Amino acid sequence: MHTIRTLLCILTAGCALLTGCRPKASVRLSGEAVYTPQSATGYTILATDGASTVIEVRNPWQQNGDAATQLFVSRNGECPPEGFAGEVVEAPVTSAVCFSATHVAFLDALGRSEVIRGVSGAEYLSSEPVREACAAGRVRDIGFDANINYELLAALQPDVVFIYGVGGEANTAVTDKLRELHIPYLYVGEYVEQTPLGKAEWIVPFGELTDRRAESIALFDGIAARYDTLRARAARLPERPVVMINAPFRDVWFAPGDRSYMVRYIKDAGGDYAFKGTDDAGSRPISNEAAYLAAREADVWLNPNMAYSMADLKSQNPKFADIRCVRQGRVYNCTRRRTAGGGSDFWESGALRADRVLLDLILCLHPEAAGTMQIDGLDPDLYYYEQLQ
Repeated sequence: MHTIRTLLCILTAGCALLTGCRPKASVRLSGEAVYTPQSATGYTILATDGASTVIEVRNPWQQNGDAATQLFVSRNGECPPEGFAGEVVEAPVTSAVCFSATHVAFLDALGRSEVIRGVSGAEYLSSEPVREACAAGRVRDIGFDANINYELLAALQPDVVFIYGVGGEANTAVTDKLRELHIPYLYVGEYVEQTPLGKAEWIVPFGELTDRRAESIALFDGIAARYDTLRARAARLPERPVVMINAPFRDVWFAPGDRSYMVRYIKDAGGDYAFKGTDDAGSRPISNEAAYLAAREADVWLNPNMAYSMADLKSQNPKFADIRCVRQGRVYNCTRRRTAGGGSDFWESGALRADRVLLDLILCLHPEAAGTMQIDGLDPDLYYYEQLQ
C-alpha cells in the first residue's frame, strides 16, 4: 500500500501539469548499493538513478524467514519507482517517533535528537536531551506493546516511526495501524544482529534519513577501529577466565547460545563462556541445578539481572554465596548508568558503543591488564559496568 506521501507526489505532479511546470518523474533502482554494511546483516541502502535511495530491511525479528521491507527515501521531490509497494518518506526527516531506546541513542549520537517527537517508555531513557524534552512536553510518551496511544501518535504527525519486529500478530497489528494512519515506518533490526559491531552499524540508516550518511559511517568506522584494536589486545592476554552471565528468572536461568552477540563480546574480551555448547543465537532455559554446576567453575559473573549488590544476589539463592566468583567479589552488572526510572544506558547507547562495552568487559575479565588497554577516545575506567559490593 502506498503511503500518503506517494499520493502527495502524484498530486504534485498533477498540479505541475496544470501550471505548465514539468513534474518530477519516478526514479528507478539503479541495481547498485549506496551502502553495504561491513558487519550488520539486516539491511542494505540501495541507489536509484536520482538523488533518492531505498533502505531495504531483511528479517528484523528473531524468527527465521525471508521477509523484506523497503523504505523509499525521497530527495529533490523525486517519486518512488513505478509499482513501489513500500513506505515513502522525504529526507531529511524533521520529526520521528522511536519505539526503542536504542533508536533514541542512534539519533542522539548523530546530533539529531531534536527530531524526536515521541518515545515509548520515557521513564527508562538515559539521553539527557530527550529526557529534558519529555519533561518540557516537547517529546511525548506514546506507550508500548498493546497500550500504544495511536491517537496521540497520529496527532504528532511524525515523518517516520522507528519500530522493532517481534514477529507474529503483534507485529502486523502495529504496521497495519500505521498504514491506516498513513504514517511511514522503518523496521530497525539491530537487536537481532549476532555481533556487537553488527548492532552498532544500524546507525547508518538513521544517518541516511537525517542526511548525515557520511557522519554516521565515520562514527561507525571509529567504533569498529577501536573495537578491533581492543579485541587484538585481548587476544594476546594469557588467561581465559570462565564467564557466566544472567541470573534466574522465576526459577529458570536463560542462557544465550554460542552465536549470541553477548557471547561474542565474552570471546572478544578474552573470556571463555561457561554455558557454551549450543550453536544458536537465541536464549535457552536451563535448570538452576545445571546452571549452578556450571557457575561453580566460573571466574567472573556478568549481568546478574536485577542484582545491584552482593546482598541482592545472595538473597536470590543462598547457594550463590558458595560460588567462587562470588566469594572473590568478581561479579559485575551493567547498571553503572542506571536511571531513576529503572532503565540502563547499557541497553540504550550501549547498542551503538560496542567499543566502550568491549573495554568494560576486558576490564571486568582482566583487571590486571587495565594499563595495556589505554586507547584514545575511551575513558580507562568502567563506564556501563560496576563491580557489585
